[in-house]
Formats: sequence, C-alpha cells, structure tokens
Amino acid sequence: MNNILLIVAAVGMLLIIKYGFIFNAPREFIINKAFNINSILGKYVQKLFSCSQCLGFWCGFILFLLTGILEHDYHLIIYYSILYGFITSLIGNVIDMLLTYLDEKIFSIQKENESKANKDNL
Repeated sequence: MNNILLIVAAVGMLLIIKYGFIFNAPREFIINKAFNINSILGKYVQKLFSCSQCLGFWCGFILFLLTGILEHDYHLIIYYSILYGFITSLIGNVIDMLLTYLDEKIFSIQKENESKANKDNL
C-alpha cells in the first residue's frame, strides 16, 4: 500500500509541477531566468519541464530517495529510486496523455456547442 501511495504522490507531484497554477511563477523563473536559455543546462531544464516522462522520472526518483532513506537498506536506495523513477515516468506519461486527450475532447465539444448556439441565434 505504501508503494502505491508513493507512486500516486510522485505522479501528483509531476502534474502539479508541470501544470499547477501555484507553481507558475517558480516554474517560469526556473525556465527563463535561473538558467541561461542558450546554455546546455538551460535547454535541459526547459525540456525537463515540458516532458512528462522526464519530469516523472525525477519526481519518482527524488521522492523515493527522500522517503527510502527512512525505510530501506542503504545499499538498495539507489536501485529502488531508479525503479520508482521509471514507474512514475510511465504512469505519469500515460495519465498526462489521457488528461491531454480529455481536455482536447472537451474543448472540441464546447466549440461545437458554441457554434450551434451561434447558428440558432441567427
């Protein structure tokens, strides 16, 4: 149960960091001002924040690294952190694609309803 909770928390962390309103200002600062956008590190950070799979890996890795220190043998922490990074990367990417698909579907339905309403008003 703790493993599932940790994966769900890492996916939530991914979605909040990538899309959350509360992280708009820190995200924009990190992407645009903290690193020179023309440098290699700046391009890496920009790609990191735009890729669910990349960001998901690091969210899972860091979250397990922080929580695994308290619960597991020290020689297994890196192994499990990488494993959780891969799992979070996969699940986070699938959930992000699903949310993107649903968002586009809802947007197209709203556009259809608006165009029907406009035709009815004429």
